[in-house]
Amino acid sequence: MNADVVREAVGPAVYGAAEELLSLGRLAEVTAVNGGASGTIDGAGGPPLGVWVGVVSGALTAECDCGSADEDPCVHAIAVTLAAIRDGLDWASSAAPPSGAFATPTAHELTEVAAGLPPARLAALVGEYAAIDDRLATRLLTAAGRLRPLSEKDAAALRQSIDNVAREATDGEFELYDVVKAGEWIVAQVEVLAERPPGLPALYTVEHAAEAWDGLAGYLYEAWETYENEPEEIGGALRAVHVRMCEQLRPDPDGLAERLREINAAAEFTSCLDAPEEYAGLLAPVD
Repeated sequence: MNADVVREAVGPAVYGAAEELLSLGRLAEVTAVNGGASGTIDGAGGPPLGVWVGVVSGALTAECDCGSADEDPCVHAIAVTLAAIRDGLDWASSAAPPSGAFATPTAHELTEVAAGLPPARLAALVGEYAAIDDRLATRLLTAAGRLRPLSEKDAAALRQSIDNVAREATDGEFELYDVVKAGEWIVAQVEVLAERPPGLPALYTVEHAAEAWDGLAGYLYEAWETYENEPEEIGGALRAVHVRMCEQLRPDPDGLAERLREINAAAEFTSCLDAPEEYAGLLAPVD
């Protein structure tokens, strides 16, 4: 993927309009999502437009809130494509549009209901529930281009908080219930983190959280008659976030494989990230 290929595919008019969007500063930071690129375009007086572009089955495919990218990539999608090329984003051959990656029949139905509401009423509903739901609030701010990927400084602070909670859960005389609650808190933090634009500091923080849970889960494994399901439920939730982030970021396969080996080897029992089949598409093939 390069700018010359894009210009030839869309023609000089669309290409020029996309470059003008970029020159006017109407595009927020582009991030890697689902093997492609995602960005937010200033709506020029209207709502901001969320855009995703990726290579699907060998063709440049786009989704844009403007509604005109269903058949051919719109000017907003081309602007995101050019920005991603200039930023050196790695395009995955197995990209998947966000609408097809996590959508369910219920989500489609509710989306149709939401689309029929007056904009002010819909905005009020979203704001009301975002105020009491950290995941929704983070997702809303991300969609509006208000959040950047987690910084190294914030990642370090979150890792320290995770360590503090894990330590306090097993400090002095404690109940196994305290361990479960600590694990649930860790899951809640990484699920909120997963709603931000993805980045390597966030990915490494999720891996740190998985290691912290591996240490806590040992207490529950020893009491398996009482806590049979909790270790896998909590560990599975952490693994799901990690796999999703890896699919979005497509980290270096060799580096990912090495980190997984180290995490699995450090676990006293079984690590929550010890699920080779879930990472098969993300790791380099073994000769």
